[in-house]
Amino acid sequence: MKKPLLIAIALVLSFTGFSQSEFQLGLQLSPNISWLNPDSEGATSEGSSFGFSYGIIGDFNIADNYAFSTGITLLNMGGKLSYPDAPKVNQPISNGRTEANIRMKYVQIPLTLKLKTNQIGYMKYYGQFGLAASINYDSKADTDFRNPGDSSIFSKSDVDFGDEINLFRGSLIVGLGAEYNLSGNTSILIGLTFDNGFTNILSGKSYASDGSGNAIGEKNKDFKSINNSIVLNIGVLF
Repeated sequence: MKKPLLIAIALVLSFTGFSQSEFQLGLQLSPNISWLNPDSEGATSEGSSFGFSYGIIGDFNIADNYAFSTGITLLNMGGKLSYPDAPKVNQPISNGRTEANIRMKYVQIPLTLKLKTNQIGYMKYYGQFGLAASINYDSKADTDFRNPGDSSIFSKSDVDFGDEINLFRGSLIVGLGAEYNLSGNTSILIGLTFDNGFTNILSGKSYASDGSGNAIGEKNKDFKSINNSIVLNIGVLF
């Protein structure tokens, strides 16, 4: 994924025709905690995952206290999910339940508005809100399938999960933060954002669930989930 990042650098640098007071370019590293919120029969969230993103940010200062903030980041996020399943485990097909620790990678472009205070000492404080568009380019999972018939567990690591993940993810971004001015236009920023997904990240179909959460019938139920994350943003603007 070096090519998308290099293209982003070229695109953002093309805006340097703006004066420094109008445009700031920066780098950002953002660890996150993410989780899944399923909306499918028999599917449940089984916990959160740690991930991170990194990339380029750009602030277009459209007024003294307002900035349009965008950029491009490579985003890693995921979550743990269990759902009714009936894979081929040897023979015949077994009806049971799978728990998956899913790891997803996206190219994300945020489109947000920053509302900034006047400078207080060396600090400016801001609120941030907007949208983000993300494109999935890799998804893997560690899976444990439980067969209720004999209580056996079949585990797999680094399973390609791409066929179960939708290409596009849309989300709402809401956050707070601060910028500490070092010198001139150079500032360190730190903030906290909530990345609230609002599109279904799962594709395909799932099984109906019996009273114990195991698969029954045909694989014809909608497989749905959104995912959310809390993100710590650490960066520098020039």
